[in-house]
Amino acid sequence: MATVGSRGDNEPFRALALEAASAGHDVFFAHTSDIKNDATAPYTDLALPGSMASVVADQGVSPFTAVLRYFSVIKPLLTGVWEATTEHILALKPDVVVYHPKVVTAAAAAHAVGAIALRAELVPMLTPTADFAPVGVPSWIPQSLRVASYRLVHASMAGFTRKATRLAERLGAIRAEPDITLVPVSPTLLARPADWPEDVVITGAWHSPQGEELDQELATFLEFGPILYVGFGSMKDSHGARRAEAIINAARSMEMKILLVTGWGGVVANAVHEAAPDILVRKSVSHAAVLPHCAAALHHGGAGTIHALLRSGTPGVIMPFLADQAWWAHHLYQQRLGPPALSRETRDYSVLTASLREALSYRDVLKIASFAMDAEDGLAEAVRVIEEAEAGIHPFRNL
Repeated sequence: MATVGSRGDNEPFRALALEAASAGHDVFFAHTSDIKNDATAPYTDLALPGSMASVVADQGVSPFTAVLRYFSVIKPLLTGVWEATTEHILALKPDVVVYHPKVVTAAAAAHAVGAIALRAELVPMLTPTADFAPVGVPSWIPQSLRVASYRLVHASMAGFTRKATRLAERLGAIRAEPDITLVPVSPTLLARPADWPEDVVITGAWHSPQGEELDQELATFLEFGPILYVGFGSMKDSHGARRAEAIINAARSMEMKILLVTGWGGVVANAVHEAAPDILVRKSVSHAAVLPHCAAALHHGGAGTIHALLRSGTPGVIMPFLADQAWWAHHLYQQRLGPPALSRETRDYSVLTASLREALSYRDVLKIASFAMDAEDGLAEAVRVIEEAEAGIHPFRNL
């Protein structure tokens, strides 16, 4: 297994590594230092170079800055990940390789050693469908153009694709594409498009069912509400302090306490916040352990956060920063699971308050979604598909 990115890219793979190892498989989990090694885990950690946290700390999440520093920062990081992943695969000769789409060379290396390659499409943006436009394409484009719009996504990845193809040719691999695509998204949130090929499988989300144990201060804080969860994960810009002030003012206007989760810098706490009795500041928390105790959440709209909120039945307001976050926000609004997104530039606490009040009106429908998600087991489904593929009895393709 190989992944690269923020916590939202790493945690699903760690959950799958634990599930597969518990099912009796020998699992090797390759990742950057953005997720810590676990000497007690039933899988083996493998190192990939670089750190997305360091990149974000240095340049934030501005797409403009990312373009300017692509050749000096992003490309070297990805190249190092690709090379290290290839070395691991060639050395281990696994039966199956499960990889993040950013690890574009993994399928070529897998096929070079006779392994089956499964791509984990954490965000459904690579497989064309008429049901929805991909990430980065306006959601309002007519249905007749949606399938064609995926060409824009593939065109933007053409350089990566060529890299994978060249590696396949050098290693004598049969192809550089995956055999199967796994989509670890809840079917409660995303119905499977009828025009997807059979080798694309929605498994349900990959998450550890048990949250981390709460420290006593946090557990005590969560006993009495209502509480607003505020967290923007791996997002960061220069407005974190002002964003925190506006959100705190909105929460106080609704007589809510605030759990302020600073993450990589999307919100910034100061000494006054640290001392306030109605605010508790944490760098990170376990969503599974915390969100069921919260009345509402204000967040960036990452896939992992969205799934955690739906599982807990907690209403949320999304302030997207980049990438797939606006896509998820629009999708939830279309599915009547939340209010329209707010700009991350929003500073008017009355606007934030109005949006939070609207989010609270979705509590009943979110309880229904939460109940439906309780019946899902995305990890077990993913392991089932992997085992059938490895055994050569996968129903979708003769591997």
